[in-house]
Amino acid sequence: MATLMKKNSHPSLDTDRIVEDILSGMSLKEKSLIANMDEKSLPYLQYAFDVYISRDVGNDPDAGREIMKRVWQKLQATHRIRLVKEGRKP
Repeated sequence: MATLMKKNSHPSLDTDRIVEDILSGMSLKEKSLIANMDEKSLPYLQYAFDVYISRDVGNDPDAGREIMKRVWQKLQATHRIRLVKEGRKP
């Protein structure tokens, strides 16, 4: 997985708050779908994120990409579908 982006590299933005706001408004299905996307597919979501966060970042595509990537990274850690090995029962 790509290295985590520098925390709040756009100092005028509260990116943590924006990321949490976005995540709180997403359904479990949306979170799971995004979490299981590969990084190459993220640009396909760029327009949707830009529209959603434009009130917070204005027309700043770099900030939009950073926020979108941080949302994806957080979901990768919390909502990825993982295989679970079946353990032996006693």
